Amino acid sequence: MRVAIIGMGTAGVSVLRQLVKHENFSKLRVDVYDDKKNMGQGVPFQNDSSELLINMPSRKLSLNLDDDEEFWKWYQGQTEFNFKNPQYLPRYVFGHYMKSYLSYYNEQYENLTVINNKVKEIFTQSNIGNTNLNYYVCTCEDEKEWREYDYLFLTFGTFSYHDPYNLKGKSGYIQTPYPTYNTLDEVKDLDRIAIIGTGLASLDAVRYVTAYHPNLPITMTSRSAALPSVRGKMVDVQFTHLTQGHFNGIKKTYYGNVPLDKAVALFLKECEDYNIDFQKLISRRTGDHIKDLEYDLQYDEEMGVFQSLIEHLKENLNWIWNSLSVKDQEAFNRKYSKIIQLNSNPMPPRTANLLINLIQDGSLEIKKGLHDVIYDNEQFVLKFNDEDHSFDIFDIVINATGPKTHLSQLDEDDRLLLNLENRRIVQPHPMGGIQIIPETNQVISPRYGTLTNVIAIGQMTNGVNKLRNGVKMIVDQVVDTVSHLYLTQQKLDK
Repeated sequence: MRVAIIGMGTAGVSVLRQLVKHENFSKLRVDVYDDKKNMGQGVPFQNDSSELLINMPSRKLSLNLDDDEEFWKWYQGQTEFNFKNPQYLPRYVFGHYMKSYLSYYNEQYENLTVINNKVKEIFTQSNIGNTNLNYYVCTCEDEKEWREYDYLFLTFGTFSYHDPYNLKGKSGYIQTPYPTYNTLDEVKDLDRIAIIGTGLASLDAVRYVTAYHPNLPITMTSRSAALPSVRGKMVDVQFTHLTQGHFNGIKKTYYGNVPLDKAVALFLKECEDYNIDFQKLISRRTGDHIKDLEYDLQYDEEMGVFQSLIEHLKENLNWIWNSLSVKDQEAFNRKYSKIIQLNSNPMPPRTANLLINLIQDGSLEIKKGLHDVIYDNEQFVLKFNDEDHSFDIFDIVINATGPKTHLSQLDEDDRLLLNLENRRIVQPHPMGGIQIIPETNQVISPRYGTLTNVIAIGQMTNGVNKLRNGVKMIVDQVVDTVSHLYLTQQKLDK
């Protein structure tokens, strides 16, 4: 069986790790694709400034579901990187951990080929009336470069960043903050800088820009200006109310779905069991960023339990989310998605203390109510919804609004996925990303139906895998899908 893994970041490396574990790996011929820069690391963990920290403690992040400390052990055993405070390591170090496995496998297995080129086209061919499909992958326009496969893993990462104010291509507009060490390449010392977005990506930009740009303060802004929470002391939790068994019982009464209010009630019972006042914690923010950050830092045990419950919810959100009706999914998005995003993937305490210091010494201004950004006379006019209808003018705008979520938002930066949609191999999911089977991650094509041998993993499946974009959640999906591949191979062997 010929297998292609398209994209070699977290998901792609995890697929390969699972493939090589199996006793029948030698029966496969595996090609892995990515450009040389991201091969084995992916964009989130690419080489970048050491100012950018992993949001998880180093001892809790791993590609091994059976060993949370595998990354930590790898770090302890290598000699290339050495940091005084390794509790939260730079993100690129995790990228080198992933890349070390790819390098090892490439040396060990003759049936593995590393192709250091971005894939430009994926298509399928079948004779009319025949449902047996072959898949073709090419990295250039030359037909000789097309390679044929029996099985595809689509693991080519996140979508490109939003451009909410249509500023792409304008002088002084930085479409993505990554890699941050290139952010200031074209920026003059006296330029005034604004960062749009107040999530984790914007915090990365803040860490770097305030460290290396002399003209402070910088402004960070969005509509709500809500910051992520600060990581507390995480604990192990298990659900006893919000379970698949209880969901299956509820489905029998509600036409195969679980009403959102029933699901929420079960989660609130979990909170009660852990002495967490859900309503108090989601309403704790005062709008004073220093006070809010200090609250999270002071009540780190309470916040840690709360965040652990939210994280465990996300780990199980595949079957929870896909048990809801479309209307309840829409209601979930309105009521709870933002709450989950603000209280999961928290910032390290070190970052929170830095923000407090930057705000106090006047190096950082955080402003809410962003209404519009207009490019005028080679400068950016930021307009705000406040009593004075104020505005401010900047020379540089760094876009940290995060990746797109829907196929309708994509442009040339996501050409491969647009081509797949155009060839009717994939189709959009109404909640974002592409249509897949929730239990197997198999792609659903509008032309060919369920593509049993095409697996999509990662942010492109965000409409089905709601908010399940963490490393552990991606690895969990990978384990199940690789098992399916070997079942398919066994059937072919017979």
